[in-house]
Formats: sequence, C-alpha cells, structure tokens
Amino acid sequence: MIQIEIETTYMEGDVNVYVLAGDPVTLIDSGIPGQASLEQLQAGLAKHGLSLHDLQQIIVTHMHDDHCGGVADIQRHVDIPIYVHEQARRQLAYGKAVHEQSESFFDSFIARCGAADIFQRRQPYRPKEWRHVRYVKDGDTVMAGGTELKVLYVPGHSQSDICLWNERTGDAFVGDYLLEHISANAFITPPDQEQEEREKPLIQLRESLRKTYDLSFRTIYPGHGTAYCGHRRVIDKRFTEQMERCERIYEHLRENPHSVYELSHALFPFLQGRSIFLGLSEIQGHLDLLEEQARAAVQMVGKVAHYRAI
Repeated sequence: MIQIEIETTYMEGDVNVYVLAGDPVTLIDSGIPGQASLEQLQAGLAKHGLSLHDLQQIIVTHMHDDHCGGVADIQRHVDIPIYVHEQARRQLAYGKAVHEQSESFFDSFIARCGAADIFQRRQPYRPKEWRHVRYVKDGDTVMAGGTELKVLYVPGHSQSDICLWNERTGDAFVGDYLLEHISANAFITPPDQEQEEREKPLIQLRESLRKTYDLSFRTIYPGHGTAYCGHRRVIDKRFTEQMERCERIYEHLRENPHSVYELSHALFPFLQGRSIFLGLSEIQGHLDLLEEQARAAVQMVGKVAHYRAI
C-alpha cells in the first residue's frame, strides 16, 4: 500500500490518496482539481516505479473536491472506471440542475441561520465530467489491489461517505469519516429531490460511528493525517466532544433564544469569510441533536430561526 500526500488549501490540510498495488491497481481518492495536484500524484507514483497508466480503477470515498476533484484530470490520461457511492448519482447525472437547486437551498439555510447579511456562500458550477462510473452501496464488495474490500456506507460528513474495509486484515480506508486528531464537520446538505426535509448530518454521523464501533478495524488509513490504530478510542472521543458542545450551546440557550449564527459567532468568533459556513453547519447539527433530545425548540421570527432551551 502506497500513501501519497497532496497539498491543499483546505482547513483539514494536505489530503491522502492511497495506491493498492496488485490486481487491479487501485487509487483511493484523487486529490484536488488542477495540474499541480495531478503532478504531485504523478511524482508520488514515480517514486514507486508507477505511472498513471498503471492505475486500473479509482474508488472515491466521498464527493468533496479534495477527495474527488482530481478524477477528471486523471481520466484525461487513463480511461479507467470510477467507483463511488450511489448517492452521487444525481449530482453526476444532472450536475447543473442539482447545483442550482443546492445553491437555492443554501441561500435559504443561511437566511434561516440569521447570516444572510453577513455571509454569501454562492459557488460557481464546475461540471464533473466523469466516465465509466460504477455505483456502490452499503455491503457491496470491490476487488482492489488483489484483495476484497467491503463497502460501508457512513453518511454524516457528507451524504456520499463510504469506508472500505478489508475484513481479513482489519485495514480500513475511511476518507474523512474517522480522522484521529480533528472531528470532520457534519455538513448541512440539501435534501434529495424526493425528500421534503434535509438530513440531520450530525445525527447521521453518530449513527455511522455506532455502526463501525464494534467492527474489527485494525489500521485506519484516513483522508488527512497519519494512519492509526484504536478506532473505538477515537469514536468515544467524538461522542464526548459532541455532548460537551451540546452543553455549551444549551447554556447559551438557557440565557436567551439565539439564532444559529449568533451561537456560531459565540463559539467560533475566529471564523471569517467562507469558513463561517463550517460554524453554521456545526451549530445546526448540535441543535438538531438537542431537539432530538427534547432540550431545545425552534421558533421562526421572519425568515430567521431562533432556538430556546426547554
């Protein structure tokens, strides 16, 4: 197994891609869009006597640009299949329409948070022109590097997250789902076309963490940072952090009702520019959890949601 680090400007830092040598030679994740990322991948491969033309397939752990952004650049050189969770189907098939619906949702969400006059998230449409896409679902197996990897669907950080687990060795490639030293944000995302309500990603993430807690993971290969052992220790830490953050938010709500943005600014005053959305997602996720626990309730004041303690 070969680990290659690719530089990014993302808050999470450099991103890992993994090469599983063997039949079929497999790349797990692809790095960010652009020539610089592609050249770093090529240089990493060359150190091990490989090139892009040795790759036979790519598996994408989730549909965030630091993990899937390099797919099209790679496919311009090699005509190989891409494996990704089936949740990505609409985005890839109806890219521009889905993008416009998403932007409209995020405008409404930001206004609901009370941040419409403070923060604008609008992003340009960047088509994902992928070929030979093969969709996977929870419980599927994929041959990679001469071994069989089991697909585990673990939504929360995104709606497309998967883990790839070698049940024989215990190795698990987890993308951003289970980083050791930082907690990946549970991003608010638009509902699917057939859904009326958005998903509650922090609640999803907690369910995903419970799903893998008792599995016999051994070595964890994350999307950022170094490989580690002891996934239950990390999961326990995440649950503790989430409860502690809920308590901090609850203390604010006991004093006065607050909007999502007010809570985000109180807990994360250092967030600026586009990073403000990270705070809004983080706070909304914990408010979803407090609502589920019947400890918080929401009241709309115009277009802005105000939460209070129960």
